[in-house]
Amino acid sequence: MGGIAHNLKTPIMSISGATEGISDLIKEYENSIGDPEVTVEDHHDIAHDMTEWIEKIRVHLSYMSDVITAIKGQAVTFSEQTIEDFTIENLIKNIDILMKHELSSALITLNTRIDMNSKTKIKGNINSLVQVINNIISNSIQAYSGTENGIIELSFYKEKGKLIIKIEDRAGGLPEMVRNRLFKEMITTKGKNGTGLGLFMSYSNIKAHFSGNMRFETETGKGTAFYIEIPL
Repeated sequence: MGGIAHNLKTPIMSISGATEGISDLIKEYENSIGDPEVTVEDHHDIAHDMTEWIEKIRVHLSYMSDVITAIKGQAVTFSEQTIEDFTIENLIKNIDILMKHELSSALITLNTRIDMNSKTKIKGNINSLVQVINNIISNSIQAYSGTENGIIELSFYKEKGKLIIKIEDRAGGLPEMVRNRLFKEMITTKGKNGTGLGLFMSYSNIKAHFSGNMRFETETGKGTAFYIEIPL
């Protein structure tokens, strides 16, 4: 629910601002009625401004619709997830939809690289895997601590019959004190350290529902790479 709220907050605020803008234009138009100094061109300008606000609202409504479509079906319990086949292409599309605003707001670029067939099928629950990947990407965004123009690399490749999903940042690496605890308990430290909130649940999810594994590599002063391994 927190993730959904986060993704919908920005467009809702933007739509709220747009309605205020349209309200101001309505008042301006009402005051212009009967005013001999208001020209036909002035009326066209007001209509043009209203149209621009409406177009902005349409964009935000379209995005909100995409978010709702992407998270549809995620409201299930940990033990009641639907097993289905989905492609890497489907997975990337959902990740992009849900992370777009968070990445844009933080001025972070997500580079996606696919070194295998994007039509490759994965067996499991797509919403569950999207949540795991998005959680890691969010942690990487936090790790940049507001630094603009950061890069996060999202890679897909095949290795020894397994799909490898690699999420890598260049945000300075994980602190020594959390490295041995990362997949063993709920690490909730936030801020500049970016220590990985929810990684314990993500690890458990990959183990339980994809018969897979998670691991990481980190180097102080450089960055961190998380690997999700799923048998194909």
